[in-house]
This record gives sequence, C-alpha cells and structure tokens, in this order.
Amino acid sequence: MNGFRLRSTSAAALASAALLAALVSATGRHAAPPPPSGSAARLPDCADNAGGAVCSTYGPAARLGRGTVRTYGEYQGGIPRTLGVSLTAPAVTALPTTPTDGKHCYDADADGSLDDTHECVGGHSLELALPPAPAGLPFQWVLFNWNPHGHNPHGRYDVAHFDVHFYLVPREVRSGIKTGGCALLIACDQLATAGKPVPAAYLPAGYPASSPQTAEGAMGAHLDSRPPSTGTLSGQTFIYGAYAGDLIFMEPMLTRDFLQRHRTSAGHRTCEAVPQPAAWRIPGWYPTRYCTAYRPDEGDYTVSLTDFVHSAGAHRLATAVR
Repeated sequence: MNGFRLRSTSAAALASAALLAALVSATGRHAAPPPPSGSAARLPDCADNAGGAVCSTYGPAARLGRGTVRTYGEYQGGIPRTLGVSLTAPAVTALPTTPTDGKHCYDADADGSLDDTHECVGGHSLELALPPAPAGLPFQWVLFNWNPHGHNPHGRYDVAHFDVHFYLVPREVRSGIKTGGCALLIACDQLATAGKPVPAAYLPAGYPASSPQTAEGAMGAHLDSRPPSTGTLSGQTFIYGAYAGDLIFMEPMLTRDFLQRHRTSAGHRTCEAVPQPAAWRIPGWYPTRYCTAYRPDEGDYTVSLTDFVHSAGAHRLATAVR
C-alpha cells in the first residue's frame, strides 16, 4: 500500500482481503458436441478417462464467502465443451461488504490516504488456476472479482455483481498494467497503450475498437457493447478486455441477484451468444455462448463459456483475403 492508510473501512477491507487470499466467430467452424445435460461433477474425471467419453476436471478451490470457488472444464476426445467457474451455494453468502480488498489502489488526490471507494479498483479478487486442459484452448487463467457496490461507469455497473475474466494472456501481462491517475486508475504512461485500437478483423461486431476511458489499472481497457440507454445492469452481459491493440480477456459480468435467481428458476440456466470477431489472432478453440446456471444435484452455481468452435487463427484470415 506504499505507506498509505485506507480511510474508514480500511481494517474491514484488509481483513476481507486476508480471508480471501488465505483460503485460497471464428473462422474454422468445426463445432464441438453440445454440452451435456447433466452436471460436470458427475462426469468421469479426465485424469482417469483415456477414451472418447465426456469427462470433467477441476482447478484448486479458493475460499469465497462461506463456500468455495474453483475453475472447471468439460472435454470429449480432446475437444473442450465447457470452461467455467463453480461456486458452491454458500459462496454467495457472507460476502465482503467493503468496496475493495485494497490490492490495487492509487492516491489520486495525493492527500496521503486512500479512499477505498474512489481510489481502489478490482473489488475483492481471486486469481484462479485453470484445470489441466487439452491443446488448443487459448485461456490461461481466471480473475474472479466480487464488487459489492459495483464500479464505474456509474449508472451502468454500480450494482453488486461478479466479474469473471477468462484471460488469454499470462498473469504477467495483467500485473504489468499499473495503477495511476488516469482513466480508471491506470498509470498515465500506459493509457495510450491500453487504448490502442483492436484491428477490425479481430473485433467482434458491436464493440468499440478502443475505450481508453475504461482502461483500468491491473486489468486493461474494457470494450462494452451495451448502449448507454440500457441503464444499470440487471442480468448478465459480456465484456471484452483489450490492451496494446489485442483482446486479452473475455468477461461474463452478472449481478449477484441474477446468479441467485437460478437456484429457484425452472430451467436453472441462462445462456447467451458470445459475439465473434471475423477471426481470432491465435488459432484454437473459442466459445460461442456463455451461461449462468445452478446445478441442484451439486448445490453449486456456474458461470461458463460453452459451445466451442475451432479457429485457424490469423494465418487463415491472411490467406483468405489475398
């Protein structure tokens, strides 16, 4: 914290952070099989499955609320079917109520103290390792954020919600994006890099090529397709993250109320399309839908990427436009 002290809620915020830390489209249209109707936890473990049957695998669990959160994947014959996070039902109770865990802050007004509402970003965050995955899956890790009071832009995302960032780049890229006094507390000397436009060929329809005003320290720029007229988020939406002209994460964002409603809804599952670019720069398997669900048999909530298709990447695009 560079010697600063957090105002009023400092002790509670740091205590929450300590608790969390301690407990720890596409151009190639080869469609993967449809996702299973059952729950991943009842599938055979991929470590014990050498054949072509559908199998599941889980990452290490981290403490959240009164429960745990962890990543999981479903695969069949080396093809991804689902990649997501699983939250046990108690994980969404007794969550921290302070604005931040104090990990990423900047004294923007230079008064020698930190206002945890306006000078910190990221809410309460957990870095989650992915489970073992077959070759060709471009995701490298997951950043899970709980925002008890939401975040900027106000009037759009200032409601209690979760951000689930599926990163396409190593953790070092994210950690290299420093906090500072520009935009959403990003270092001013990195603002131009964060706002570099994504080339049109790799930009999903409906998303801006750049968004320097949403460039955030320890994260990158957020490309948002929701028109301002849609108002405050009440369900789920899909954000792309960008830095240095490249897409660096895919982010389902959903309110806590929306997540919890799936426990009592008839279908227990809501899925929407993931907007696709004309091509992906890196070849591999990419999702075409994202889903929020509750699994009664397992007593957990899931936020997942599904319906993967294969992209040959930039080489195929370059060949096609000659």
